[in-house]
Amino acid sequence: MTGQTLRQTVESLFNVVRDRGTKEELYFVCPQPGCGDETGNRSVNLKTGKTNCWRCNKGGDFVRWAKFLGYEVTEDGSSQAVPIEDIDMSRNRNQTFIMPVPVTVRLPEGFTYCHAKPKSVYTELIGEMAERKHLSLADFFRAKVGFTRLDPKWEPYAIFPVFEFERVVYWQGRTYVDPPGESTKRFPDRQEVPNGAKFWIYGIDELRDGRSETVLVMESILNVLSMRRFFGQRGITNIVPVCVFKHYLSKPQARKLLMLPNLKEICLLYDHDATRNSWEKSPMVSDRLHVTIAEMPPGPGGEKNDPNDDPEAAWAAFEARKTSDLLSAVSYLSLERPAPKPRRPVLSPPPSNPLDNLDL
Repeated sequence: MTGQTLRQTVESLFNVVRDRGTKEELYFVCPQPGCGDETGNRSVNLKTGKTNCWRCNKGGDFVRWAKFLGYEVTEDGSSQAVPIEDIDMSRNRNQTFIMPVPVTVRLPEGFTYCHAKPKSVYTELIGEMAERKHLSLADFFRAKVGFTRLDPKWEPYAIFPVFEFERVVYWQGRTYVDPPGESTKRFPDRQEVPNGAKFWIYGIDELRDGRSETVLVMESILNVLSMRRFFGQRGITNIVPVCVFKHYLSKPQARKLLMLPNLKEICLLYDHDATRNSWEKSPMVSDRLHVTIAEMPPGPGGEKNDPNDDPEAAWAAFEARKTSDLLSAVSYLSLERPAPKPRRPVLSPPPSNPLDNLDL
């Protein structure tokens, strides 16, 4: 990577502190998890390509360091963020690209963490919602849930921030009450979060500690919080639940999981009515990873059931998960299809009567 290309890459990815740099050295705010740098203690040498942070003392080759943190940067470098699904890798093997940078996005105006205002009426309403969802206000405190009184668009919603490398990259809103027949979720638009939801994974930072080998992929943030609580109560530490906001993994989300060297299994856990969709749309991840499917059973009476409603059933579904190595998509989808309706017997036409053709 040339010095000019390296400079462009660093400037496109990170918050560069220009008054500290030289012709050969750039300084920027270190994004290393746990570092806590705010003033620009990380430097990169534009001639040697070496980087180091004087605060956390983590470094080495810049490209290898950036890849370890999850940035999609190649030896040739790039100064533009290009969605992965827009690149045909079979035809553009030398094309360079970078995943959208996890730069902190602005939460709704007046956003306040519930734990900072425990006696607020809004916090009380959010606590009631937590109880209805079989969770506690303490679970929401740990998830850094908050509210706003100043933004009329988001004032009716509890705000669930999504973190990556300890930065807020996305958020989701949920109504304080459950209006019958209406959606309880709200997502920010592209003016608020330009990259949308498809690049982010709720809970991915927990996978980066290197201790967990299995990720449990679900649709809802509340499902993640419920399974975190379930695992914590039982001392299960080798499985991390995450949320991808839909019934399938997007290509960028799958690629992020592929970049985690400790990960060995991806289990897709969805509602009974969404399992087919998850299998059809989720990309083939890799020969390196073991991909499994777990299906939530319907609740009593056949109603919709998800891990937030019944963590015990979710755990049973996980233990009975099916492996993609033994179950092809075609055979799996055939299990979802209703039994064919009995066909009426086809009767042969009656034999013709020779007299019918006579002109009598």
